[in-house]
Amino acid sequence: MEFFLYLIFFAFSSAFLALVDYYFALLFLSGKDTFHKSELTDWFRILPTKLLAIFESNGSLQHGMIAFGVSSFFAYVWTLTGGLIGSPHYADSFGNYFFLSFLMPVLVLVFYPRISSELLVSGSQFRQGSFLARLLEQEVPLVSGIFLSVIASNLAVYGLYHEIAFLFVLPNISVLGVLLVLRWNGKVRFGGIHLDRKSTEEEDFEEEI
Repeated sequence: MEFFLYLIFFAFSSAFLALVDYYFALLFLSGKDTFHKSELTDWFRILPTKLLAIFESNGSLQHGMIAFGVSSFFAYVWTLTGGLIGSPHYADSFGNYFFLSFLMPVLVLVFYPRISSELLVSGSQFRQGSFLARLLEQEVPLVSGIFLSVIASNLAVYGLYHEIAFLFVLPNISVLGVLLVLRWNGKVRFGGIHLDRKSTEEEDFEEEI
């Protein structure tokens, strides 16, 4: 029952945040003052297009979907780990709060670009064009799977058992949702590390050329 509820919340969270991302980009980043009705209400076009754009963010739908699925599964197992160190994974205990918190997704968000770059440069098994290299390059789908999975786990655990604190769940999923939408739009900075593949200065230099 819990896993079924997790899947429902996973699908809902994916759709909801994809729409939030679309409207955020449309209203605040597009620079437009007027919009066609279809741009605002055609959800049957907007939603699939936005989700496919996330999977294809590095140019490969197949590898993007694999990375998304693998990272989602990893994150789901991660959220259950609190049950291995004492109380059940849904109980009101420190271990569960830790594994359900935004800490692991944020660490992945901050350090994954640098770690993956080092692996791609130094690892012989990650030679350019190989399956592992193509999979490792899927930063946005991989990060998205982790964030959405942790959000869905929080909602499923709280919705089914009501044992963890709501005042933990609400801020936790809000932080994850906001960071994910900002990452989709390339607006996240941590410790001076810009998570886009090109810095603003490099882009400006290329435009001048």
